[in-house]
Amino acid sequence: MAESPIEQALSIHQSGDLDAAEQAYLDILMDDSRNAEALKLIGLLACQRGKLEDGLNYLEAAIEVDDSVAEYHFALAHGYLASGKIDEGIASLARAGEIDPSRADVYGTLGDTYQKVLNFPEALRMYQHAMTVDAANINYRIGAGLSAIFSGQHDIAAEYLEQAAVERDDVPQVYYGLALIKAEAGDNKSAHDLMSKAVALDAANPEYLRLLSEYASA
Repeated sequence: MAESPIEQALSIHQSGDLDAAEQAYLDILMDDSRNAEALKLIGLLACQRGKLEDGLNYLEAAIEVDDSVAEYHFALAHGYLASGKIDEGIASLARAGEIDPSRADVYGTLGDTYQKVLNFPEALRMYQHAMTVDAANINYRIGAGLSAIFSGQHDIAAEYLEQAAVERDDVPQVYYGLALIKAEAGDNKSAHDLMSKAVALDAANPEYLRLLSEYASA
């Protein structure tokens, strides 16, 4: 079966020929200015090229055509976040999650976003939701563990991070989080040992080095 014009344009995009892909999308839109998929894809391409304002305009246009597709809201959210429009990005992610609650990546991205703006209780809630959809994703477990620490829920944090440590032994954030929990409990020796593991995996991290020195002198 021959590829459709949108499939052909996407193949060009995926090949890395962005100029040709842009022209292919524009050709589709010339014939059908309300082709939501073409609007989404050319919006993603514009964001990929750093033309965020153009990208947002295309992505918003795609949603004006069809508000019912979670992927369109997810793509728009990434455009908003890349532009520093955090509130708009969160709203778009929330809408994507409403449309398709099975999208673990939507809730994981919400967790990442809330963590960046230091809303740790909400970040924890989003990571936990993501884990109900994709229990095997260790990144959600680590995110939940770190968010739980900064939400003051150390028992929950320890459970998540200890599970992650069993699954993988090469993630410095796991040892960092466990070290914070031990230090909070007054066990500086264990905290120092755990932070040493974090530093061994990420020796250039200034926060890890600072805490390693702090725990050594405590």
